[in-house]
Amino acid sequence: MQIKIRKIGEKDVDQGYQFCIGIFEEFGWDKSFAYGFENLKEFFNGDREVFLVAKLKQEIVACGGVKELSKTDGLIKRFYVAKEFRGKGLAELMLEKIKQFAKEKNYKSIVVDIFQDNIRAKKFFQKQGFAVFSPRFLENWVESQHPKTFEFRKIDL
Repeated sequence: MQIKIRKIGEKDVDQGYQFCIGIFEEFGWDKSFAYGFENLKEFFNGDREVFLVAKLKQEIVACGGVKELSKTDGLIKRFYVAKEFRGKGLAELMLEKIKQFAKEKNYKSIVVDIFQDNIRAKKFFQKQGFAVFSPRFLENWVESQHPKTFEFRKIDL
């Protein structure tokens, strides 16, 4: 299995949109939180931001990115793995690349929001050392304003 992980390119934008929307549909999540999908390359375009895709042949099988939340905190967003690749170590590999990027950009910690009903993701991030925390409401982090819908986790780098 030759999976390549790299920054999203122009050619990946449409496929990235379809992949992310497909994950929301698979889990039945509230699509009002499905913002930024139209152009993930543009959505993650800050100097301290990145969006990665994992591709097998020409298909996206996983993705994830980091948004700048503050000078010290990076926010993991759109961290998804295709159903047939879950439980095979790809999420760990993607997270390692994200953490490496965050360290290079001098973030002190990274945080993630997880839908409350996404038990698998909660377990994954717990296993990776992310601790539950209660963030303050931030205008640039919509999900932080919905603590009943999301669980929040954080790890120091």
